[in-house]
Amino acid sequence: MTQRLSSMRYTRNLRRFSSHARHFIKKLGCKQNEQLHFILVHDDKNKNKRFSSSSNHPAMTLHKPLNLLERSTPQFTLFSKRNKLIHVLSQNKRGYAVFMEINYRETRTGDFKKIRAQFIDVDLNKISVHLDTKEQVKQMIESIQSDPAEQLQSITVKKNKQGRYHLLALRKKQRVTKLKNAFIKKFKIQIKDTMIIETKNGYHIYWVLQGGSVSKFVPIQKALAKKFSSDPMITNLSRVMRIPGFYHMKNPRSPFMVRVKQLGRKKPFSQEEIIHSLALEPFNQLI
Repeated sequence: MTQRLSSMRYTRNLRRFSSHARHFIKKLGCKQNEQLHFILVHDDKNKNKRFSSSSNHPAMTLHKPLNLLERSTPQFTLFSKRNKLIHVLSQNKRGYAVFMEINYRETRTGDFKKIRAQFIDVDLNKISVHLDTKEQVKQMIESIQSDPAEQLQSITVKKNKQGRYHLLALRKKQRVTKLKNAFIKKFKIQIKDTMIIETKNGYHIYWVLQGGSVSKFVPIQKALAKKFSSDPMITNLSRVMRIPGFYHMKNPRSPFMVRVKQLGRKKPFSQEEIIHSLALEPFNQLI
């Protein structure tokens, strides 16, 4: 554990945000007898985004019913596949991110029984584009670098097996902070009643549901991603998301406490209300 993580600030933040995970889980409408499914994935910033099963830092699939879950994150323990208790915060300190499956199913491989929320992942720390030619790559880099507002850490370009280029530009912390503030200001009305989780690089925004249709989940997810220019990959029923009350550890020297920014209104949304209030498109495919 780094010197930064050993500081009083680290401990203070754990105390300050120790109830956020429980607030988050309860806000999603999880019932006391429902099994919650988690996955712990090492937050190594150099790793590929897929959940790794490497021998050094294997992903851990964990579970526990809500009625057995501890009340504060420093005490959280979860069951492994072999029903061994895993202390979650200890793994978080080792660099593991803590994710939870948002929608409900009884077992990890079972059918989904309930849609708890529609949600988006607003990730503002990077510019990611796929291009066909070297000339397009050159033009894109020139365009990014000529923007006086941008503050970049790095730009990398990789060519895939199909011959296309993936350009990835990572922004500096100061730029991400400005973009986070701008996002909240721009969409203030649209997200005023939602649950908002602040992450290091943006926000996870949840429209908590009552009576949600499994068949409508994916098309609404796609429409929300388009509406808010958020991560287009956040569409599958089995999607897991970071939970608040634990640290984002991709940079161990600068950990970020994932937190609840607002819990949103008491009354759950219906999928129809989301579609109509946000004028989601294509409308005729969502109703």
